[in-house]
Amino acid sequence: MAACSIVWFRRDLRLEDNPALVAAARAGSVIPVFIWCTAEDGQFHPGRVSRWWLKQSLIHLDTSLRSLGSPLIMRKAHSSLTVLLEIAEATGATQVFFNHLYGEFTHLLLLGLSCNPALCLQT
Repeated sequence: MAACSIVWFRRDLRLEDNPALVAAARAGSVIPVFIWCTAEDGQFHPGRVSRWWLKQSLIHLDTSLRSLGSPLIMRKAHSSLTVLLEIAEATGATQVFFNHLYGEFTHLLLLGLSCNPALCLQT
C-alpha cells in the first residue's frame, strides 16, 4: 500500500506555489483537508466579505483538486486536532503536511499532533 498523507489547507488555499502540497505529493497519495474552526480564529473571526471570499476560494480549490483526482475534505469543527486525527485514522494517513502559520492556537495544535505517535508532522 502506498504512503498516504494529509495536506491540511488553512489560509493557503491554492495549488500553485504550495510547499506542503508539493512535499506531500512527493511522499505518496494526498488527502486534502480544510477545517473551519472558528474557536481557533481567536479574536480574528472573519466577517461577511471574508467568509464570501473563503467560500469562493474553497469551491475553486475543490474543483482544482477534483480535476487531479483528490476532492477536498471539508469539515466544520470545534477542534482541528480532533478532525485531523479522525481523518488520519479513517484513511490510514501517517503524515500531516501543512504550511506554517504563526499564532497561539497553531502552537497548541502542533503540540497535540506531535503527541500522536502514529502521525509525522511536516511543515
